[in-house]
Amino acid sequence: MEEIRPSHQAFWKITKTLKTEGYTPIPPLKRPSGSIALDDAEVAECIADSIETQCSHVSLPHDIAHINSIEEEVLQKSSLEPKDDLTPVSLREVQTLVKSISTRKAPGLDDVSK
Repeated sequence: MEEIRPSHQAFWKITKTLKTEGYTPIPPLKRPSGSIALDDAEVAECIADSIETQCSHVSLPHDIAHINSIEEEVLQKSSLEPKDDLTPVSLREVQTLVKSISTRKAPGLDDVSK
């Protein structure tokens, strides 16, 4: 190492290695066609296409038999007599409770009770 001068090529290779230790290069973006996006406009278009694909609402095919079985079960359960003597909850009660919850509260279990 002492014999290496700053003009020596090995000096700069060692310097580069030390500077980039832990560096992981980012692979280039590939378009759906398999070609690589080279300039900024192509990269921007590639990212925009990816986001559009991820955010688009694709309708899945409906399984009519499954939907019918769920509707039948809901109808059956909703027609059963209640197992307890609780009075039904009104829409007004729900609205009042929802409005009383703090808007600065994070969602999740919080043991909210009246």
